[in-house]
Amino acid sequence: MTEKRFQRLHPEQVRAWLAARPEALLLDAREARHHAASHLAGCTHLDGRNHERLLMRKPKSRPVLIYCYHGNASQAWADMFTDFGFTDVADLVGGWTAIDRHGQLQGPQQPADVLPGPSATPPVLAVWRGAGTVDQEDAL
Repeated sequence: MTEKRFQRLHPEQVRAWLAARPEALLLDAREARHHAASHLAGCTHLDGRNHERLLMRKPKSRPVLIYCYHGNASQAWADMFTDFGFTDVADLVGGWTAIDRHGQLQGPQQPADVLPGPSATPPVLAVWRGAGTVDQEDAL
């Protein structure tokens, strides 16, 4: 099994990743019409026409976050960016659908408005850790 050379971020991890990398290059690998309808604010649409320019002209030290529809194509793009020497590359597990589960977002979205923060410990896990008690009904 090949080890990933890029990070796979879950939606609740992206806010912290971006906060630590305010200069990150955000790339949306979905079709142009979907990017036009909704996307993370400040991102660039990534496609077969502009990827060479991005790969060749952007500093290799610049962090890169790539997302697509479901988190599959973004892995291929992330591999390509690491192949070209980018050292801090991540993709979004679950893609845009992990952020916009109901397909209702329109226009540019601020990451802080659409990305969940770190998850709270589920009640069942808290009990397992010995951190508290939980009612069985609440755990379901």
